Amino acid sequence: MTGDDIRGMKFPRAWRGYAPQQVDDLLLAVARMLDAGFPPPPGTPPPGEFATILRGYDRQAVDRFFDTLARDRALQPYPLGAASPWGTGYEEPQPADNPGTGDRQAEWRSIADLPGTRLRRTSGWTSKITDSHGQVLMTCHGKTLRIGATGQVLRNDPNGAEIVDAATGTPVLRWIGNHSYHRARAVVLGPGQSWLRFPVQGSRLRYAVMRAVDQSGTEVMWFRKTQRAVVEAVTSPDRNISPETLCLTELAAQWLRAYFSPPNEGGGG
Repeated sequence: MTGDDIRGMKFPRAWRGYAPQQVDDLLLAVARMLDAGFPPPPGTPPPGEFATILRGYDRQAVDRFFDTLARDRALQPYPLGAASPWGTGYEEPQPADNPGTGDRQAEWRSIADLPGTRLRRTSGWTSKITDSHGQVLMTCHGKTLRIGATGQVLRNDPNGAEIVDAATGTPVLRWIGNHSYHRARAVVLGPGQSWLRFPVQGSRLRYAVMRAVDQSGTEVMWFRKTQRAVVEAVTSPDRNISPETLCLTELAAQWLRAYFSPPNEGGGG
Protein backbone atom coordinates (compact mmCIF):
# COMPACT_ATOMS: atom_id res chain seq x y z
CA MET A 1 0.00 0.00 0.00
CA THR A 2 1.31 3.45 -0.94
CA GLY A 3 0.90 6.91 0.49
CA ASP A 4 -1.43 7.82 -2.39
CA ASP A 5 -3.61 4.78 -1.61
CA ILE A 6 -4.02 6.00 1.95
CA ARG A 7 -4.71 9.60 0.99
CA GLY A 8 -7.52 8.36 -1.24
CA MET A 9 -9.30 6.35 1.46
CA LYS A 10 -13.01 7.04 2.00
CA PHE A 11 -15.05 5.62 4.85
CA PRO A 12 -18.83 5.30 5.17
CA ARG A 13 -20.58 7.41 7.77
CA ALA A 14 -22.34 5.86 10.72
CA TRP A 15 -24.27 6.82 13.82
CA ARG A 16 -21.77 7.44 16.64
CA GLY A 17 -18.69 6.98 14.47
CA TYR A 18 -15.09 8.15 14.74
CA ALA A 19 -14.40 11.89 14.39
CA PRO A 20 -13.45 12.27 10.67
CA GLN A 21 -10.82 14.98 11.16
CA GLN A 22 -8.90 12.90 13.71
CA VAL A 23 -8.95 9.84 11.44
CA ASP A 24 -7.93 11.91 8.40
CA ASP A 25 -5.04 13.52 10.32
CA LEU A 26 -3.70 10.11 11.33
CA LEU A 27 -4.05 8.74 7.81
CA LEU A 28 -2.16 11.74 6.44
CA ALA A 29 0.66 11.04 8.89
CA VAL A 30 0.78 7.39 7.77
CA ALA A 31 0.90 8.49 4.13
CA ARG A 32 3.77 10.89 4.85
CA MET A 33 5.72 8.11 6.56
CA LEU A 34 5.23 5.80 3.58
CA ASP A 35 6.27 8.58 1.20
CA ALA A 36 9.49 8.98 3.21
CA GLY A 37 10.26 5.26 3.11
CA PHE A 38 9.08 4.28 6.59
CA PRO A 39 6.81 1.29 7.25
CA PRO A 40 3.22 1.84 8.43
CA PRO A 41 2.51 1.85 12.19
CA PRO A 42 2.92 -1.53 13.93
CA GLY A 43 -0.73 -1.89 14.98
CA THR A 44 -4.15 -0.33 15.28
CA PRO A 45 -4.51 3.04 17.06
CA PRO A 46 -4.87 2.66 20.83
CA PRO A 47 -8.38 2.75 22.37
CA GLY A 48 -9.61 6.32 22.75
CA GLU A 49 -7.36 7.67 19.98
CA PHE A 50 -10.44 8.88 18.09
CA ALA A 51 -13.38 10.74 19.60
CA THR A 52 -16.88 9.45 18.85
CA ILE A 53 -19.43 11.81 17.30
CA LEU A 54 -23.02 11.43 16.10
CA ARG A 55 -22.26 11.20 12.37
CA GLY A 56 -18.70 10.03 12.05
CA TYR A 57 -16.72 7.42 10.16
CA ASP A 58 -17.96 3.87 10.60
CA ARG A 59 -15.81 2.50 13.40
CA GLN A 60 -15.66 -1.06 12.10
CA ALA A 61 -14.56 0.13 8.66
CA VAL A 62 -11.78 2.28 10.14
CA ASP A 63 -10.62 -0.51 12.46
CA ARG A 64 -10.55 -2.99 9.55
CA PHE A 65 -8.44 -0.59 7.51
CA PHE A 66 -5.82 -0.21 10.25
CA ASP A 67 -5.80 -3.99 10.72
CA THR A 68 -5.04 -4.27 6.99
CA LEU A 69 -2.16 -1.79 7.39
CA ALA A 70 -0.74 -3.88 10.24
CA ARG A 71 -0.92 -7.03 8.13
CA ASP A 72 0.74 -5.22 5.23
CA ARG A 73 3.60 -4.23 7.51
CA ALA A 74 4.01 -7.86 8.63
CA LEU A 75 4.06 -9.20 5.05
CA GLN A 76 6.33 -6.61 3.42
CA PRO A 77 10.14 -6.76 3.79
CA TYR A 78 10.49 -3.24 5.18
CA PRO A 79 14.07 -2.46 6.29
CA LEU A 80 14.30 -2.15 10.03
CA GLY A 81 15.69 1.14 11.30
CA ALA A 82 17.31 1.65 14.70
CA ALA A 83 13.97 2.76 16.10
CA SER A 84 10.55 3.84 14.88
CA PRO A 85 9.43 7.48 15.04
CA TRP A 86 5.80 6.45 15.27
CA GLY A 87 5.59 6.25 19.07
CA THR A 88 7.10 9.71 19.48
CA GLY A 89 4.75 11.31 17.00
CA TYR A 90 1.46 9.66 17.92
CA GLU A 91 1.79 7.77 21.19
CA GLU A 92 3.77 8.43 24.34
CA PRO A 93 7.00 10.46 23.89
CA GLN A 94 10.14 8.33 23.98
CA PRO A 95 12.09 8.94 26.09
CA ALA A 96 10.02 11.07 28.48
CA ASP A 97 10.66 14.79 28.10
CA ASN A 98 12.49 16.31 31.07
CA PRO A 99 10.83 19.32 32.75
CA GLY A 100 14.13 20.31 34.38
CA THR A 101 15.37 20.00 37.95
CA GLY A 102 17.88 21.75 40.19
CA ASP A 103 19.43 24.86 38.63
CA ARG A 104 16.89 25.41 35.86
CA GLN A 105 19.06 27.97 34.09
CA ALA A 106 22.26 25.89 34.04
CA GLU A 107 21.28 23.91 30.96
CA TRP A 108 20.22 27.09 29.15
CA ARG A 109 23.54 28.79 29.97
CA SER A 110 25.57 25.77 28.86
CA ILE A 111 24.41 26.24 25.24
CA ALA A 112 26.76 29.24 25.02
CA ASP A 113 29.76 26.91 25.35
CA LEU A 114 28.75 24.37 22.72
CA PRO A 115 30.91 24.07 19.58
CA GLY A 116 29.24 24.40 16.21
CA THR A 117 27.58 26.98 13.97
CA ARG A 118 25.23 29.51 15.59
CA LEU A 119 22.08 30.77 13.92
CA ARG A 120 19.56 33.39 15.06
CA ARG A 121 15.93 33.13 14.11
CA THR A 122 14.18 36.49 14.63
CA SER A 123 10.39 36.53 14.45
CA GLY A 124 8.35 39.32 12.92
CA TRP A 125 6.06 40.07 9.99
CA THR A 126 8.88 38.52 7.99
CA SER A 127 11.01 36.22 10.13
CA LYS A 128 14.66 35.78 9.26
CA ILE A 129 17.51 33.46 10.07
CA THR A 130 20.99 34.99 10.27
CA ASP A 131 24.45 33.65 10.97
CA SER A 132 26.86 34.90 13.64
CA HIS A 133 27.99 37.72 11.32
CA GLY A 134 24.46 38.98 10.73
CA GLN A 135 24.22 37.66 7.18
CA VAL A 136 20.63 36.74 6.26
CA LEU A 137 20.50 33.06 5.35
CA MET A 138 16.73 32.67 4.99
CA THR A 139 13.56 34.76 5.27
CA CYS A 140 10.04 33.52 5.90
CA HIS A 141 6.88 35.48 5.09
CA GLY A 142 3.66 33.56 5.52
CA LYS A 143 4.13 30.22 3.74
CA THR A 144 6.99 31.46 1.55
CA LEU A 145 10.61 30.83 2.51
CA ARG A 146 13.53 32.24 0.54
CA ILE A 147 17.14 31.06 0.80
CA GLY A 148 19.39 34.14 0.90
CA ALA A 149 22.48 32.77 -0.88
CA THR A 150 20.72 31.20 -3.87
CA GLY A 151 17.31 32.89 -3.97
CA GLN A 152 15.65 29.47 -3.92
CA VAL A 153 11.98 29.80 -2.98
CA LEU A 154 10.34 27.17 -0.78
CA ARG A 155 6.73 26.73 0.25
CA ASN A 156 5.62 25.68 3.74
CA ASP A 157 2.51 23.50 3.65
CA PRO A 158 1.40 22.98 7.28
CA ASN A 159 -1.63 20.94 6.23
CA GLY A 160 0.58 18.57 4.28
CA ALA A 161 3.27 18.85 6.98
CA GLU A 162 6.05 19.42 4.49
CA ILE A 163 8.22 22.14 3.01
CA VAL A 164 8.73 21.84 -0.75
CA ASP A 165 10.66 23.61 -3.50
CA ALA A 166 8.16 26.10 -4.92
CA ALA A 167 9.37 25.60 -8.49
CA THR A 168 9.54 21.80 -8.64
CA GLY A 169 7.38 20.59 -5.74
CA THR A 170 10.28 18.47 -4.48
CA PRO A 171 10.03 17.91 -0.70
CA VAL A 172 12.77 19.53 1.37
CA LEU A 173 11.44 18.57 4.79
CA ARG A 174 8.61 16.31 6.02
CA TRP A 175 7.31 15.84 9.53
CA ILE A 176 4.56 14.15 11.53
CA GLY A 177 2.97 15.35 14.76
CA ASN A 178 3.39 18.75 16.38
CA HIS A 179 4.44 20.23 19.68
CA SER A 180 1.62 21.40 21.91
CA TYR A 181 1.30 22.39 25.56
CA HIS A 182 3.94 20.27 27.38
CA ARG A 183 3.81 17.58 24.67
CA ALA A 184 6.79 17.22 22.32
CA ARG A 185 5.27 15.26 19.43
CA ALA A 186 6.86 16.73 16.28
CA VAL A 187 9.11 14.31 14.38
CA VAL A 188 11.04 15.26 11.22
CA LEU A 189 11.37 12.42 8.71
CA GLY A 190 14.65 12.16 6.83
CA PRO A 191 16.10 9.97 4.06
CA GLY A 192 17.13 6.39 4.65
CA GLN A 193 14.78 5.96 7.64
CA SER A 194 16.53 8.75 9.53
CA TRP A 195 14.47 10.99 11.79
CA LEU A 196 14.69 13.66 14.48
CA ARG A 197 12.65 14.26 17.61
CA PHE A 198 12.67 17.45 19.70
CA PRO A 199 12.52 16.93 23.48
CA VAL A 200 12.27 20.03 25.67
CA GLN A 201 13.96 20.60 29.02
CA GLY A 202 12.85 23.44 31.30
CA SER A 203 9.68 24.66 32.93
CA ARG A 204 9.63 28.15 31.33
CA LEU A 205 10.13 29.27 27.74
CA ARG A 206 12.73 31.88 28.72
CA TYR A 207 15.19 29.29 30.07
CA ALA A 208 14.16 26.16 28.19
CA VAL A 209 16.37 24.12 25.86
CA MET A 210 15.04 22.05 23.00
CA ARG A 211 17.27 19.49 21.30
CA ALA A 212 17.11 17.80 17.91
CA VAL A 213 17.87 14.13 18.64
CA ASP A 214 18.30 11.62 15.81
CA GLN A 215 17.11 8.00 15.63
CA SER A 216 20.32 6.79 17.31
CA GLY A 217 19.91 9.17 20.27
CA THR A 218 22.61 11.61 19.10
CA GLU A 219 21.99 15.32 19.69
CA VAL A 220 22.59 17.28 16.47
CA MET A 221 21.04 20.71 17.17
CA TRP A 222 20.10 22.80 20.19
CA PHE A 223 17.59 25.64 20.50
CA ARG A 224 16.96 28.29 23.15
CA LYS A 225 15.17 31.64 23.38
CA THR A 226 17.72 34.42 23.97
CA GLN A 227 15.65 37.58 23.46
CA ARG A 228 11.96 38.43 23.18
CA ALA A 229 11.79 37.70 19.45
CA VAL A 230 14.98 35.63 19.02
CA VAL A 231 15.61 31.89 19.15
CA GLU A 232 19.22 30.76 18.91
CA ALA A 233 20.05 27.50 17.15
CA VAL A 234 23.39 25.73 17.48
CA THR A 235 24.27 22.99 15.01
CA SER A 236 26.82 20.27 15.70
CA PRO A 237 30.20 20.93 13.99
CA ASP A 238 29.71 18.11 11.47
CA ARG A 239 26.28 19.33 10.27
CA ASN A 240 26.10 21.46 7.13
CA ILE A 241 23.99 24.64 7.00
CA SER A 242 21.76 23.40 4.20
CA PRO A 243 18.26 24.55 3.20
CA GLU A 244 16.97 21.63 5.26
CA THR A 245 18.82 22.89 8.36
CA LEU A 246 17.44 26.40 7.87
CA CYS A 247 13.88 25.09 7.45
CA LEU A 248 14.36 22.96 10.54
CA THR A 249 15.41 26.06 12.51
CA GLU A 250 12.30 27.94 11.34
CA LEU A 251 9.99 25.11 12.41
CA ALA A 252 11.79 24.39 15.67
CA ALA A 253 11.42 28.00 16.83
CA GLN A 254 7.65 27.65 16.43
CA TRP A 255 7.55 24.24 18.14
CA LEU A 256 9.50 25.57 21.13
CA ARG A 257 6.96 28.32 21.66
CA ALA A 258 4.03 25.95 21.10
CA TYR A 259 5.36 23.66 23.83
CA PHE A 260 4.81 26.41 26.40
CA SER A 261 1.60 27.92 24.98
CA PRO A 262 -1.65 26.88 26.73
CA PRO A 263 -4.31 25.76 24.24
CA ASN A 264 -6.10 29.12 24.20
CA GLU A 265 -2.92 31.07 23.36
CA GLY A 266 -1.79 29.42 20.14
CA GLY A 267 1.81 28.57 19.30
CA GLY A 268 2.94 30.72 16.38
CA GLY A 269 6.00 32.93 16.10
